[in-house]
Amino acid sequence: MKKLTTRVTANLAASALVASGLAFAAFTPTATAAIGECVAADEKVSIFAINDFHGRLSAVPRLLTPIEQARIDEGEDNVLFISSGDNIGASTFESMILDDEPTIDMLNAADLDTSAVGNHEFDKGWDDLAGRVVPLADFSYLGANVYEEGTTTVAAPMKEYELFEKGGVTIGVVGAVTADMPSLVSPDGIADLTFGDPVEAVNRVTAQLLDGDDANGEADVVIASFHEGAGSGSLTAEQNAAESEAFDAIFNDVDDRVAAIFNSHTHQVYTYETDGGVPVVQAGSYGERLSRVDLSVDSVNDGVCDATASIIDVRGVTPIETPRITAVNTILTAANASAAELGAQVIGYATDAISTAVDGSANNRNVESPMVNMAAQMFHDMLAGDDDEFIGLQNAGGTRDSFNQGDITYREAALTLPFANSLFTTQITGEQFVTVLNQQWQPDGSSRPFLQLGLSDNVSYTYDESLPEGERITGVWINGEPIDMDKLYTVGSGSFLISGGDNFTELGNGVNTRDTGRADLEAWVTWVASFDELSPDYSKRGVSAKLATGTLVEGGPALTYTFGQPLSGGVAPQTLDMDLNPIPVDLTEEQEAAWKVSPPLDNTEVYAFIGDEEVGYGTVVDGVATVSVQLPNGTSVEAGEQIVDFLVLDSETVIHALVNVQLNRYVRTAPYTLEGMHTINGRQWRTTCEDYSQTERCRTEIWASVVKRTGNTFTIERGWAFNNLTYLPYMTRAQWANNPIGKTGTFVGTDGQQWRTECDTAATGGNGCRTYRWTTVYNAVKSEKTGRYDFTQENKWVFNNLVLFGNYYRPTLS
Repeated sequence: MKKLTTRVTANLAASALVASGLAFAAFTPTATAAIGECVAADEKVSIFAINDFHGRLSAVPRLLTPIEQARIDEGEDNVLFISSGDNIGASTFESMILDDEPTIDMLNAADLDTSAVGNHEFDKGWDDLAGRVVPLADFSYLGANVYEEGTTTVAAPMKEYELFEKGGVTIGVVGAVTADMPSLVSPDGIADLTFGDPVEAVNRVTAQLLDGDDANGEADVVIASFHEGAGSGSLTAEQNAAESEAFDAIFNDVDDRVAAIFNSHTHQVYTYETDGGVPVVQAGSYGERLSRVDLSVDSVNDGVCDATASIIDVRGVTPIETPRITAVNTILTAANASAAELGAQVIGYATDAISTAVDGSANNRNVESPMVNMAAQMFHDMLAGDDDEFIGLQNAGGTRDSFNQGDITYREAALTLPFANSLFTTQITGEQFVTVLNQQWQPDGSSRPFLQLGLSDNVSYTYDESLPEGERITGVWINGEPIDMDKLYTVGSGSFLISGGDNFTELGNGVNTRDTGRADLEAWVTWVASFDELSPDYSKRGVSAKLATGTLVEGGPALTYTFGQPLSGGVAPQTLDMDLNPIPVDLTEEQEAAWKVSPPLDNTEVYAFIGDEEVGYGTVVDGVATVSVQLPNGTSVEAGEQIVDFLVLDSETVIHALVNVQLNRYVRTAPYTLEGMHTINGRQWRTTCEDYSQTERCRTEIWASVVKRTGNTFTIERGWAFNNLTYLPYMTRAQWANNPIGKTGTFVGTDGQQWRTECDTAATGGNGCRTYRWTTVYNAVKSEKTGRYDFTQENKWVFNNLVLFGNYYRPTLS
């Protein structure tokens, strides 16, 4: 049995790819002992790979052209064509509407040799993959880490590897899928499976294929095809150092006898090499590029002499004519015809484009968008019934396309929600829902560090990304009221998300979970068709906020609230504006009509209200606003905990926050400042108040016996007797500094009447004054012997006026 010479080790750094589409890194051999050696290269094997194809049928003729040319130039026996998974699922309408069978037929016609299984192959569950998809494929599906539940037995019909005779050597292709599978597809659909570590699985099979003493020594060369990849961007770029480190941690443990690694899943474009010198390559997605690794081999001594990794951009390729390309074109024509007939039905109308974030694609999942929120709104409207606290929820990755302005067809609707999810509901507590929102910040090592949820418009929340993980949500509101942490709320979405997909595991802990019996596409089409027209909703559900924590005092200093940060401020969407690309100025009229990005809307101002009273204002600059909230003297706002509502224009985003209000005013008490009838210590009092000049004035009377003198005759009458006038100024004490009844001292009135004022005594309190009038007082004393009254008179200071400062408002009097 032939054995592999130890695989080549790269001496060159990984190359960053450029937009022109082609970059490569050359790999040179190093000497090895036990496995074999390269003496002289006598054969070349070209390995082509696709990844994350997702049913882009129209790309196949271009994609196949370089492969066909190599088959012509180098011979069929020197060319290997493989995939790294996600051939189907999240597909274009032409494939999706026919259950992705055209995609499988095309790959069969293209003579795809084998494919690693991707997460989207499991979109419709294991039963569909094992019972329908695999039998339709003429190529094998590889999943060395896809095990029967609770075992390490590979689940049939998955295979661990496939062998190919190419260039005089036996090449083993080993496939594995990301271990993050339970978060990427509906957990219920894979309940009978266990997903192991992909690197451990590939290393186990590699040893089996190469080490004859330990296993079977079947292969000379091993190629690994992982449905896993780096997070984002060029791996050599400084800004992606964290992703590069995480990527290295996964792939540096791959057996260094593996000749090359093809990977996928993250839709990135790069060539790279591990510390052990294994070339790694990923070619983006959607059939726009093709990975290629050329191996120079010594077929006599079973050695790999060198390797060249490259990326081929096929977007500008003109397809050649070969029998295979003719066959795929025939399949394409038939699929287009069937899809056109099924998808042409008009179901709605969009006044403007309604899109996912940034460019209208599914690539930007950390930014809130009109389309993802609209899908969540549809779940709410179609499933809530009479429950106005029902929460519609949508994951950004589940919304794959956008509407352009104009007619909305069945095809367009289907492309936005292509996964054929059943609609489910579950019940979780308010506290659990807060946990769900905190889980938007994904676990360490996830391909995307933040996944923005779409929400129905009855839900909003604020967050502060600077807070610790799990504590970043600072407020959640349902219909403008704070969420009740102990209450059960019903949440509706696709089965994928409700069962805990995308690492939103708390949703999987819900109770009373049920299948509504509806499918997402059916509900979506019905909902869209129920409107005469649809327009993009720019209001944000989640807002980055620095919320004030102090008390809002009447007449006191303002509290400052900041909403939004520059997008570079963190992994979450930070500004008040939705991130949407403007329409390019150089588009043709036809291209402009097909543009699928909602017109950008820049917010300009924010108003703050407590109830109906405006209490603050701020401007929005580059999506960030600072709002000063202040209560004027005389506010109609009541004391205690209140809700501040911030209205952002022009998006009509509404942000809510709780604030404690303290009123800086006199507390009305009986009898002097509280209107009405009062009984105090058995005595009857009567108080009336009126707006009087720069004060409110309250007149207090007491029911009493009053001595009156007419000439030399004295009489006693029962009735309401004047007690005092209490003044509640509309101004500060300093503004009353020159008023004689507001400062200690004596004075004479214009009528010659003498007055005396005392302030801040035990009788007046710490912020008041009492004024006394020098006057004649008549007294009556009843004789115990005769029963008759003796009348006297005297001059004395009599309490007349009371001034209470601190009531700095003009009330609306009844």
